[in-house]
Amino acid sequence: MPFARQRLVLGITGVGSTVVLSVVWLLFTQFGVVEFASNWRPLAALPSFLPMDAAIAALVVFLVHALLLAPLEYVGGARVVRQVVSRGEWLAAWSRGVAVHASVFAVVAAATATVALALRPLGAASWAPAFVAVGVTLAFLEFQGPLARAMARLAVRAPSDAEAALATANGIHADRLRIVDVADESFVGGWVGLVLPELWIPARWTTEDQRALLEVQLVRRQSQVTSGARRRGVIRTVLWQGVGLLILVPILPWELTEARTYLVLPAVASLWSFVAVLLLPTPSRTAVYNADHAAAERLGTAAVLAALPPLDRWQDDEPVRSPGVEFIFHPVPSRVNREHALQRSDREVFGGAHQLTRLTLFTGLATLSVLGRAVHCNIGRPALWALYPGD
Repeated sequence: MPFARQRLVLGITGVGSTVVLSVVWLLFTQFGVVEFASNWRPLAALPSFLPMDAAIAALVVFLVHALLLAPLEYVGGARVVRQVVSRGEWLAAWSRGVAVHASVFAVVAAATATVALALRPLGAASWAPAFVAVGVTLAFLEFQGPLARAMARLAVRAPSDAEAALATANGIHADRLRIVDVADESFVGGWVGLVLPELWIPARWTTEDQRALLEVQLVRRQSQVTSGARRRGVIRTVLWQGVGLLILVPILPWELTEARTYLVLPAVASLWSFVAVLLLPTPSRTAVYNADHAAAERLGTAAVLAALPPLDRWQDDEPVRSPGVEFIFHPVPSRVNREHALQRSDREVFGGAHQLTRLTLFTGLATLSVLGRAVHCNIGRPALWALYPGD
């Protein structure tokens, strides 16, 4: 089985297992197969304090899911990779990433419970998850860089004079450019931060023999900002998380001011992330095509065509895909589809949102979703849990 298809099978298994577990857990609690009293608390010996109880309850769900998926993540992070690592090396990296995820998960649950208590006198406690999701999503996007460095070992440095000059020549402020040395070859970095965004690029693009590729990518990254694709990706990510919880929280069997609710909220949030996986790749692919066209207009079609093979080889290494597989599973078009799009005179320009699918999966933690690290591109690979692979 080709490498890309092995990764896809892992992702389908990870996402499918998470979705099935979520549905079964919701049905069990909805129909009383598993019962929890309204005054249930995870640690009855401690004083009653809803934010703490909510954090512990959500953390239990997170850790059970992490343990159930750990064997699959091991295969995805240590075996079905181009650079095989030892079991101990992988376990250390995975444990670090999971610890950061778990900490964030507990904080989000506690914040949601706190806001629910504050809104209960107004009869609006059910809005708490949406409010928290919007605020935490914005915080995640602003501090995406520090989160990435907390989850995995990433060496980040300022650009050299030559790298800074190349960035400046292509419309990118040199003081915003960061070079990241990371072992995983699928790492592509991207724009991180909202107020003063930085552009992170992998060190492997900065070698002398990759100068032409680097220039193509710098132009593409600059176009993602100037075209509004980055802004649309951020706005739609925030809206997706907030609106989704406004829609779905009413189906919860219990109130948000009860600790037991935080045993099922992660299941609801994970199902909403699954809907994102199905619906959002299309506008993400449009943004990729548009960035390719922008680079071709500045540097020539031949330069972009030359950059695509190594970029694809470092990622899925799957030049051709069936339309169905691409439509459902891939927010980044296949190499051949990108080549064909560059050679056509027509250009799709409407609605592209840069990294929409993967920003939504990353910020799913703000809703208590556990799906974000189970997808095929990053399952078992902590270096890609905050900054997903891409174009």
